[in-house]
Amino acid sequence: MKSKTLIIIGIIILIVTPFAVNFMLKINSDKMANGIYYAVDFEEYPDAYAVVKGETIQFYNIDLNAIYREEQLNRVYQVHNNENLSFQIEVTEEELLEMSDLNNIFVNNPYQYDLGNGWKEGTFVFYYPCISDRYWFGLHLLYDSWNKTIKINNSQLQITFKKK
Repeated sequence: MKSKTLIIIGIIILIVTPFAVNFMLKINSDKMANGIYYAVDFEEYPDAYAVVKGETIQFYNIDLNAIYREEQLNRVYQVHNNENLSFQIEVTEEELLEMSDLNNIFVNNPYQYDLGNGWKEGTFVFYYPCISDRYWFGLHLLYDSWNKTIKINNSQLQITFKKK
């Protein structure tokens, strides 16, 4: 009787273990899960959402320029006006405005985030710096693979999107 019980327990462990390992590997993935993520408790843009498809993310029903652009431009201007730095920003005002158009980067077009550019922030949390071609403008995204959330983690305002 005792050996039958041990055999049954052994078979159950052999069957359950691969499924549990597969489940944990999928949850602990650095790749954002495909789907639609809706803004959580965001009164300014209550209908905002993000769509993840493959290794791209695109935001909808939100004006990222209104939220983040001014502060990011101000930081660039501060660097440009700092006489102690050994380099100067060599772009025109028009080019600067074009580069800082976060809606063009993330809302009008899908943004391809770089898995190799991100890093692990916690057990199930991954950080992705999503920035423009010139590395001055963009969003800092935190992806929580356990809770299926994406958080825009910029200093001026943090916005959380949750997959339903």
